[in-house]
Amino acid sequence: MSDRHEASWWRKGVEAGWIGVYEQEMIRYIENEYGKLTEDVRCSLLFLSLFLKAGHTVLPLDKSPVEWASIIGINMGEIEGLEALKINKNVLEMSPVTGIPGELKPFIISDNNFSFRKSYNQEYKLLQWFIENKSNNNRSDISNYITELFPDNGSLITDWQRVAAVLSVIKPFLIISGGPGTGKTTTVARIIALHQMVSEKPLNIALAAPTGKAAGRMGEALQEQLNEMDVPDRIKDSFPKEAKTVHRLLSGVRERGLLPPAQKKRLRYDVIIVDEASMIDLNLMYSLITHLGKQTKLILLGDKDQLASVEAGSVFSDLCQKQENGFSGDTLNILRDHGETELPISDDQIGISNSIVYLTKSYRFDKQSGIGQLAEFVKAGGESPEQLKEITSRFDDVNHVPFEYKKENIEMMTDRVLERVKTAQNIQSPELLIQHWKESVWLSVLRRGLAGSERLNRLTEQQIAAKRMVPAEHGWYHGRMVIVTQNDYNLGVFNGDLGVCIREADGSHVVYIETGTAMKRVKPDRLTQAEPAYFLTVHKSQGSEFNHVNFLLPPSFNPVLSRELIYTAITRARKRCTIFGPKELLLRGIRNKTLRYTGFQSLMDEI
Repeated sequence: MSDRHEASWWRKGVEAGWIGVYEQEMIRYIENEYGKLTEDVRCSLLFLSLFLKAGHTVLPLDKSPVEWASIIGINMGEIEGLEALKINKNVLEMSPVTGIPGELKPFIISDNNFSFRKSYNQEYKLLQWFIENKSNNNRSDISNYITELFPDNGSLITDWQRVAAVLSVIKPFLIISGGPGTGKTTTVARIIALHQMVSEKPLNIALAAPTGKAAGRMGEALQEQLNEMDVPDRIKDSFPKEAKTVHRLLSGVRERGLLPPAQKKRLRYDVIIVDEASMIDLNLMYSLITHLGKQTKLILLGDKDQLASVEAGSVFSDLCQKQENGFSGDTLNILRDHGETELPISDDQIGISNSIVYLTKSYRFDKQSGIGQLAEFVKAGGESPEQLKEITSRFDDVNHVPFEYKKENIEMMTDRVLERVKTAQNIQSPELLIQHWKESVWLSVLRRGLAGSERLNRLTEQQIAAKRMVPAEHGWYHGRMVIVTQNDYNLGVFNGDLGVCIREADGSHVVYIETGTAMKRVKPDRLTQAEPAYFLTVHKSQGSEFNHVNFLLPPSFNPVLSRELIYTAITRARKRCTIFGPKELLLRGIRNKTLRYTGFQSLMDEI
């Protein structure tokens, strides 16, 4: 390919902005180190970087550059000249910057996957850890304890919570996946009690979640379950008192300085339980796994159908590959010994599925719940438009409103928020004010643009200021709802924490942040990384629940609008869900299943 043609597509991409400064500097640095790159290699490196930013860990070499651009949502009008470029895998393999697994080259080719060496090594070592820890290594007699915690109710239907509890004792790691209301918290509370009953000494158990918001909910929910459980006081007293973010959990074992430590620091816990594990990216999961103590049990909780992590990787859903519950070999025999006689058999060759349990029964959404029916419809792929119409017309807790982003409709939304700001003026308690805002929320698909949460929040606050509704000081006013956007360990607040502003008796304003199981009191001028939370993106809402969710579809289709995002939005609602936008757009989004390109599947096939 001529230099003139090379300059054409590269220059077009730089001018359009999809080839960013980072990618330009990366290519420049690599060429300084290794010499001029061929067009195949330059294009592949560029898109690998863009794929990583989009959440993928590998670049699929069986697709063309035009297909790569389409996958990550680059405007087809901005890739002129790229359609003529065909990637030659042999040329890529001959490049001095690429190698095969095990070689010390910056980029690795494995099967049809192209990846950074760091990403490949992390995925390979993670999968190796899960395979090495799949065996049954604890045969304690737990029958009496299981019967006490999970009394026989006479049902012939398998109690998957009970199965999970048994597996938590015999397996070094356990993955529990289930939708909202399937009893993950109840299961974990009983698992903790079971482990304490089996142990002769109090156990050191850690609770963690990816965000402060999710950690707070986890801690509170487990304490509620603990209060309802009929177990001895010694068991209750040994329950962990709070949940931490995974970053905070790992803060004590982080490697600092230029040289690696003589001995790797480990997390010295008997059991670590991590909630909302589907939100954990590859890098964080790798850090967690590699710092586990040798005898530490790991239990990951999550919902495989929810959105994956914002950063690269989708470890939780990659591991949850089996379609339904099933077990094999020795694991099946042990479960049968504990009374589970009608269990399906799995044909999993590498055995990881024996450490994975799906909770399938919803205790929140029954056949009379439109939210539950809609969530199942979304998970199934939205094949029948007639079924969608039936769900939204038949059930009181699900509603659909045709909607366009016209001036009067946007004013309708902001006016509703303004009414709630007015009501908030009569609430002085920070706890009650937080609950006030959790009654109803607006969720958007996008962060930026006409329908983005940033613009809608800005319009709302402009109206509050223009109408002089409340006394304000530097943008802060009583009742203001905010969300923390960055971890601040000095303040003890974390990305995703929700907070409210209170005007005190002397006229000054303070912000109360709901983080963990506590409320942190912070002066507004110290809270530099926070923004209004009247309109939240679905990503930001993960780990939270609201009584009423108003879900805003974008003005037109965007690749971000996916089955997983729609499912996540709907299942944030406890009592009601209203969807604003065209049904055709909703159906298109439901049929747009998110595809994360990672190396896990090909690695599983190789092992």
